[in-house]
Amino acid sequence: MLQQVFATMNEVLDELIRKYPHATGELKQELDRQVKVLSTMSDNIVEEWLRFEDKLASLRPHSSNDAIEAQPQPTLPDITDPFPRGQGYYMLMMYDEAVKHLEAAASIRPDHMDSRIYLAMSYLHLGRNQEAGHHFQLIIPLTESKYLKAIAYNALGCISAEQQDLSKAKEYFSKAHLLDPSLPEPVLNLKACLSDSDHLQYGGEWIHMP
Repeated sequence: MLQQVFATMNEVLDELIRKYPHATGELKQELDRQVKVLSTMSDNIVEEWLRFEDKLASLRPHSSNDAIEAQPQPTLPDITDPFPRGQGYYMLMMYDEAVKHLEAAASIRPDHMDSRIYLAMSYLHLGRNQEAGHHFQLIIPLTESKYLKAIAYNALGCISAEQQDLSKAKEYFSKAHLLDPSLPEPVLNLKACLSDSDHLQYGGEWIHMP
């Protein structure tokens, strides 16, 4: 996955390098936002990699080199698979680009929940609630993961709240909380509905797959 994420990050960076010298106004602000996202992602990846290397270094003295060399080489990810590229754009908050690749991934593998949840969340962030709701409704019966069901119900609650259907929104938020009490957004959104606040939290910015 990291290989494809880096490929996507490099594509975006190349585009930023091309556009930035001539950018002004709102375009420059958007490019600045993308630069900040890339920088934050790069820092996080480096930090996690160093932490991983520290743990691995502590194990190396106790491991057998012969045993390591005898292990089969890991299979590289299929670079033609549109899902990792779509996931990479999602992580960069470039939801329009993410949708293009995630739609292709979902059409190739309709039962692939990773593609479906990222696609639904991308539509949600774009404000395309009808498409988002369609995919979230598909996810709920297709997955056994309570975590993914909870994300879907929370998102459906946000859509209902934005449509002023607060009764339905509260029902969805309650279902999400019952499925995964560790997910904070449903509780916060339920409180927002009860206090007539319009501040809703979609969650799922960094989705961890079970």
